Amino acid sequence: MAVAVAICGPLLLGSGFWLVGDMVFVPHQPWKAAWLGLDGALPRAVPMDALVSLVSLVLPGTLVQKLLLLGGFLAGGLGIARLVGDQAWYARAAAITLFCWNPWVHERLLIGQWAILLGYLLLPWVAAGAIRLRKEPRDWSRAGLALGLSAVCSPSSGVMAAVVVLVLGARRTPGTWWRPALLAVVANLTWLVPALTVETVRVSTDGVFAGFAARAESGAGAVASVLSMGGIWKTSILPVERASTALVLLSCLLSAAALAGLWLAEPARHRWLLLGGGSVLVALVPTLPGGAAALEALGDAVPGIALLRDSHRFLAPLGLVLAVGVAHAVTLVRARIAPGTGALWSAVALLVVAPVLLLPSLAWGALGELDRSTYPDAWDEVADRIGDDEATVVLPWHGSYRSYDWNHDRAVLDPAPRYLPGTVLVDDRVFLDDIVVAAEDPRVRAVDDALAAGDPGTVAQHLRDLGVRWVLVEQGVSDVPAPRGEVAYAGDGLELLDLAVADGAAGEVAVGTKVLWPDRGVLRSILVTIAHLLAIVLISSSTVWILRASK
Repeated sequence: MAVAVAICGPLLLGSGFWLVGDMVFVPHQPWKAAWLGLDGALPRAVPMDALVSLVSLVLPGTLVQKLLLLGGFLAGGLGIARLVGDQAWYARAAAITLFCWNPWVHERLLIGQWAILLGYLLLPWVAAGAIRLRKEPRDWSRAGLALGLSAVCSPSSGVMAAVVVLVLGARRTPGTWWRPALLAVVANLTWLVPALTVETVRVSTDGVFAGFAARAESGAGAVASVLSMGGIWKTSILPVERASTALVLLSCLLSAAALAGLWLAEPARHRWLLLGGGSVLVALVPTLPGGAAALEALGDAVPGIALLRDSHRFLAPLGLVLAVGVAHAVTLVRARIAPGTGALWSAVALLVVAPVLLLPSLAWGALGELDRSTYPDAWDEVADRIGDDEATVVLPWHGSYRSYDWNHDRAVLDPAPRYLPGTVLVDDRVFLDDIVVAAEDPRVRAVDDALAAGDPGTVAQHLRDLGVRWVLVEQGVSDVPAPRGEVAYAGDGLELLDLAVADGAAGEVAVGTKVLWPDRGVLRSILVTIAHLLAIVLISSSTVWILRASK
């Protein structure tokens, strides 16, 4: 609890949202078929967006964000404490601190990948379920529940949870691996089926593996950064401490102590080391000579390999491994304390507090980096004017990240797709320092072609032909030419244009449906629905089984 409050305290003490990077919450998120992967786009936030949308029907978005972040850290701390529950309180404290307070957590929080962070915080429960499954193959409920919840968080979280279950839960006996494998597949169907059945999405791999590769934060190099749970590709959010070679090397010593404790005291050391070593390898492959080019070539043949473009996120299981290892390390040090060697208690205390001493900037909303923000009333005014079956294009058309003055000029993913009803399209290209990751959504490419016409009247006609009724111009972000349409609302930095009115005339102009509502296909809709139902059955049946067993 103390660690959770120390990190999330500023968010809990007042109203407003943390809006940064990919972390976008809105007061009330409307329901859309897209939240289930039925809109023809890649299911990057499926089904977490569906869960947030349902919960925000009864709870305000500010409370939803607080509950998810605080609950995530509490779940992570409690989970790792239970995983090493056979050890003394100070060993459990060391595991909690290292697991919840490390550079990976800091960097994922500041980049806004809250759902991936939640998946990480569930890993101790995944590991506990996997260990139980290995010992009692018929007791699949704990692993099933943890896998299902992890896959809800994000596809990446589902993949990492599946790996943890397979490494820690599979027996060496032939014919016993199918249970963890089946659980892993069923849990991840919610995003696997939409991803495998989408036909029009184009995933670019050109330069992405090098662009999103782990980075050296200091003179210690990329390997040292990764071994100490750091090294994210986005250098603008790096904690100031991580620029110090000395502090990075000290963090590596902490990792070494944890790995030594794991090796000396953990009976299943080989499984744990395989899990941690695999995580490090995946994170480092793009940094190796020829590694990024090899992944790019492989991605041309297997498009799904683009999932690994931000390979640093898959370092998460190493945090789990190190947390278990540091608990063993503390226990080993404590066992050496005898009369006359009381000074060794200081080593125990140091292992408990070392993560905080090495990374103090994670405290209190990353030491002020995460100030609360409140949406201007204009966002509600615009949302009230748009129908559930209408399409909106958001300008400026230059990537999907915005810096609003009401959000302290922090870059954040455009909130319009989650705030506004209907189909909302923003430019999904990603602009890095030296490359531009191409758009994935064919609807975005169609809008891009329409906007290229230049003339406001022609652009408006092309957008109408595509099925666009509204254009939302976010003023103050950049100067952008707008298509011709009637101003339906203007204020607080937003201007909403109605393209269904011809040049301000009273008569309405027909709006087409050529691209924005492509035929989803009955078979695909059925398959996606079945996938979600199977995942729900897995989670609910696992919960019932656990509750019955606890009586």
